Amino acid sequence: MKQMMKIVCALLIAVWLLPLEGAHAASFKDLSKDNTLITEIDYLVERGVINGYPNNLFKPNTYVTRAQVAVMLTRALGLQTTNVKNPNYQDVPSTHPYYKEIAAVENAGIFNSAQKFNPSATLSRADMAIVLQRAFKLKGSETSYFSDVSSKTRGYKEISVIASNNITRGYDDGSFKPNVPLTRAHFSAFLARALTLSNTNLLKDTAFDYTYSYYSINEKKQYTLKYQFSHNDGKSDVWKVKDLNSNKVFNDEHLFSDGEAYGQGFAAEYSSHYDLYIGLPLRIGVLQHENEGAVISGIRITIKATDGTVKAGGVNYHNAIVLEEKNIYRSGVRTYYFVDGIGLVKELYNDVVVYELLERTAN
Repeated sequence: MKQMMKIVCALLIAVWLLPLEGAHAASFKDLSKDNTLITEIDYLVERGVINGYPNNLFKPNTYVTRAQVAVMLTRALGLQTTNVKNPNYQDVPSTHPYYKEIAAVENAGIFNSAQKFNPSATLSRADMAIVLQRAFKLKGSETSYFSDVSSKTRGYKEISVIASNNITRGYDDGSFKPNVPLTRAHFSAFLARALTLSNTNLLKDTAFDYTYSYYSINEKKQYTLKYQFSHNDGKSDVWKVKDLNSNKVFNDEHLFSDGEAYGQGFAAEYSSHYDLYIGLPLRIGVLQHENEGAVISGIRITIKATDGTVKAGGVNYHNAIVLEEKNIYRSGVRTYYFVDGIGLVKELYNDVVVYELLERTAN
C-alpha cells in the first residue's frame, strides 16, 4: 500500500510539473486575471517550469514540496541531470522519480548534504530565502527588514538579501513569517522574480540630446520634442523640453535614481512629486498595488517583462523593461518601455503611441 501511495504521489507531481502546450496562467479556473501574482506564474508556465493540475486548476494555495522545488529549480536554472553525483539521501534512492533533479540541486549546493532529503515535506518561507540566495548567488543588504526576523532567525541573512533585491516584501503588518509553509503561488512568484532580476539604468544619458515624437491625448496634437540635459538639482537630473516645430516650451522633466528607487516627473508646484516612482532592482510582477499608501496611491505598477523587445524610431531594442501602469481614478493603461543606459524609448496609452524615441545625438 505504501509503495502504491508513493507511485500516486509521483504521478501527481509529474502532472503538476509537465509543461502543457499553450498553457497560460489566466486560463486556470482558480486564478483570476487580476491576481497580483499572475505575471510571475505566467512567466513560469510559458517556459514550462511549472504547470497546473487537470481540469484547468493551478491550486495556488496548496503547499509546495521540496521535491517539486528541486524539479522547478533544475528546470529554471538548466542544471545538468546526467552523470549527477549521488547525494546519498536515505529517502531518495536512484529509482526515485526525481532522483536526478534532487541530486542536481544538491550537487549545485542549493540544498544541504544530509541523511535525508524529505522530498514530500513542505518548504518554509525561510527555506525559500536560503535556496534562492544560493541558487542565484544573490548579494545585498543584510539589514533587518521584518518585525519577526532577527539575527537569531534561521535564514536571517538570506531573508534580508532577497528583501533587498525586491523579491519579497513580506506582509502588511511588517512581518515575514519565516516558519510558515510556502504555497505554490508564492514560490512561483519568488522564483520568477529571482529569474528576472534586472539592474537596468532607467535614466536618460546626460551625454545625449533626445528627440521624441509626442502625441498629446488631451490636445489631440502631435509634437516633436527635444530633450536637453540642463543640470542636476542635487537630487534629480533636470531636462529642458521644447517642441522643434513651434518652439513651444514644455515643463522640465525631472529624473531621479539612487540605485534603490527611480522617479520620473515634470516640474510643477511640488517639485518633489514624481508621477512614476518605483523600487529597484526591477523584477517582473506587481511593484506597487493600488491599495498601498505609497508615494502615489491608487496606482498599480507592474513589470510585465525585463527582457522585452520594442521598435522605436526604426530601431529594434531588446532586453527592454516593460512597465504597465493602471490608475483606479482614471481609465486606460500606460505602458512604458525602458532600455538600459538609454531610458524611455516608447510609451503607450492603451494602444496609442504617446512617446517614441526618434533619435539621440551627442551633445
